[in-house]
Amino acid sequence: MNLQTFKAPTMAQALAQVRTSLGRDAVILHTRKYQTRLWLGLKRREVVEIIAGNGVAAARRPRQAVTSGYGPGFGRSAVLPSAQATVRTPLENSRQLLQTPAAGNAIMLGINQEVSQLKRMMTDLIKEQRQAQQPQVPQELFEHYLQLIQNQVADELAREIIKTLEREIRPEYLSQPEYVRQRLAEQIEKLVPIGAPIVRSRQTGPHVVALIGPTGVGKTTTLAKLAANLKLNQKHRVGLITLDTYRIAAVDQLKRYADIIGSPLRVVGNAEELREATRSMSDMEFILIDTAGRSPRDTMKLNELRGLLAAVEPDEVHLVLSSTSGQACVDLAVQRFSDVRVDKIIFTKLDEAAHVGVVLNVLRKLDKRLSYLTTGQDVPNDIEEGRGRRLAQMILGDLPSIKAGKNP
Repeated sequence: MNLQTFKAPTMAQALAQVRTSLGRDAVILHTRKYQTRLWLGLKRREVVEIIAGNGVAAARRPRQAVTSGYGPGFGRSAVLPSAQATVRTPLENSRQLLQTPAAGNAIMLGINQEVSQLKRMMTDLIKEQRQAQQPQVPQELFEHYLQLIQNQVADELAREIIKTLEREIRPEYLSQPEYVRQRLAEQIEKLVPIGAPIVRSRQTGPHVVALIGPTGVGKTTTLAKLAANLKLNQKHRVGLITLDTYRIAAVDQLKRYADIIGSPLRVVGNAEELREATRSMSDMEFILIDTAGRSPRDTMKLNELRGLLAAVEPDEVHLVLSSTSGQACVDLAVQRFSDVRVDKIIFTKLDEAAHVGVVLNVLRKLDKRLSYLTTGQDVPNDIEEGRGRRLAQMILGDLPSIKAGKNP
């Protein structure tokens, strides 16, 4: 058995040395804590010493004495006071030692270091593979290209952005990362078509806005935020209508919001009831309609939604999508709901999204305007007008928090 001695100021540091040198199968045979004298004996320093090996045979050999002074496994050897006492093997001592908080901290520190090292290796591997696959991307711009890809910006779109940068930036400036980053943000901003916020466009009668989208994207909460801002901040008369009779909780939630802001709420279940509810709110400046979530694959429900919208012909139809959804799910939703009607896009849950490149992909592909972004559950605060520079900052990670820089 290969025995080694490890010394450190603390038990956690000593255990970390053992684990680094001998691995997870190390067997601790002896530990002790002692003090050394420094500065001509005027100062003392505590030292933890561990003797360990990496063989199984020694772990099976029973030990005839236990240590004292600092508890099991510490101090000088001492004979068992009674023949009936249990004799501990070095393996048992090792297990007991590894159950201490100090050992746990040392092990977690080692695991974190290994995970960080693994992440660096994976990043380097991805970079090498991407460079091999995309030799046309200039070396000076490759890190910026990789950042776009890692944030789930579509590869074709990322290469388009990088090629534009290469054409527009003089070669001597390509080696200046901050300058390139600023120009990259400008390129992303140009790719985002921005839709005006909800503004009354009628001379008479209410301006009608409908929210549509898949289930679970946050339509009801988003509608409550829009209503609260229109009513409380802009002082408009706002009426609410919900078609989401499938979820009792959604109706109750919207009723609470309506009571808080002092707006009327109607719950309807078909096209005729929707028309009647809209007529009953003719004195409102805005009417916001919350529709039930539809599966993009449910053709019957989508046709039903098309008929409901045709019954009132809203001034604006906003497709609500979650930024936490995968690209394939978002693409399917965009395709199917576009057959119904889409004027503008709202992206929700940016505070929960690991990557926000999907937002840029959809806006570029659909060529629809971005109206709002939501960044949390707080009503009415966690919503802001869609802006290209804001989205660029999110993609490039230039914000300390997704909720930073919100509209007043």
